[in-house]
Amino acid sequence: MSTQAQAFTSRLGRPSQTVVIRGLGIWTPRYRSAAEIFTTMATPKSEITPSYAAASNPDAPDGAELWPDALAAISHGVKGWDIDLSDCPLVFASAKGDIRRTLRTLDQPGGAIPNLADDARRVALLCGFSTPVICLSTACVSSLAALCEAQLILATQPDTPRVAVITADLASNFVMDGFRSLRATAADLCRPFDACRAGLAVGTGAAWAFLERSRAKTNSMEIIGWGMGNDATHLTAPDPMGGGLRSAIEQALAVAGIPAADIDVLFAHGTGTPFNDAMEARVFAKLFPHRPPLTAAKGLLGHSLGASGLLELALAAEILQHRLIPPIFGLRTTDYPGLNPVCSQALRPDRPIRTILKTASGFGGVNAAVIVRGPAR
Repeated sequence: MSTQAQAFTSRLGRPSQTVVIRGLGIWTPRYRSAAEIFTTMATPKSEITPSYAAASNPDAPDGAELWPDALAAISHGVKGWDIDLSDCPLVFASAKGDIRRTLRTLDQPGGAIPNLADDARRVALLCGFSTPVICLSTACVSSLAALCEAQLILATQPDTPRVAVITADLASNFVMDGFRSLRATAADLCRPFDACRAGLAVGTGAAWAFLERSRAKTNSMEIIGWGMGNDATHLTAPDPMGGGLRSAIEQALAVAGIPAADIDVLFAHGTGTPFNDAMEARVFAKLFPHRPPLTAAKGLLGHSLGASGLLELALAAEILQHRLIPPIFGLRTTDYPGLNPVCSQALRPDRPIRTILKTASGFGGVNAAVIVRGPAR
């Protein structure tokens, strides 16, 4: 364990109670549940079209028109759970929010410019929250950072029994143009960790979760470790050596109180860009010499920016439930000998799947890591 991770753990202290994800839901324009996405990933067919195809088409309508659909899905999902919202703080996370509305307002001189805080309040009103709303935006790490913030609230505020995390980000021409200017987009498929990977594809997604303390054992997925790190190497490129990601993972392992060898599955950020995949591969190979199976979801779903972390964590819950690791869509041949990526077909390993590490990385060098554990069987 690094000195930084030890200092982080000593300041925070080991959690005295289990934190479980009591409710978890997702929405994308094509898929309405994590189970549906998991089934598609676990039984890949050559005729499957990635859900980001329309967003990657420059002639398609601006994906931000889907914002009302995303909000309706979030509101319906949250209200469908029998959870008292009167004492439940909300952490809203997004990289861009309804960016089209913001740009449209900029063309109207004198008008108030909407921001992510407005989106957060709108979500809270639609869902029925009456508690304080925290708005968090840390690029593509946003929703995992929101989970870390929720964990911190539960660890330091004993009178707060639960916290809600809601996230949404949408593909738009504005976002696509930005990534194209960086030459970071794929011409056809996004191929995470593939030798021929050429870039990412932007997707659309939303997710919501309730985190709750629990003294008793449950059948829910537990969050046992979490951490964040920032290498601040470059505005858009990651630290090639992965200093920020390594720090985040080491903090998560320290909070969980487990060795790296206890991680059964790596669920990578996996953008399909040469720089990000190489950085993740270097860190994973260094910290996990036992080479646990590696999977990723952006080859099928595209990169839903700040929402991607929580959306993909919902897929981690499916892995824990089914004891099955789906392959990386778009991956044919990897060039990372230190990794053990799941290719071509789903894997049911001999070793029981109990603990999964989910990572995320974003612009500015920010990184996050969350470790989840499923119930013993």
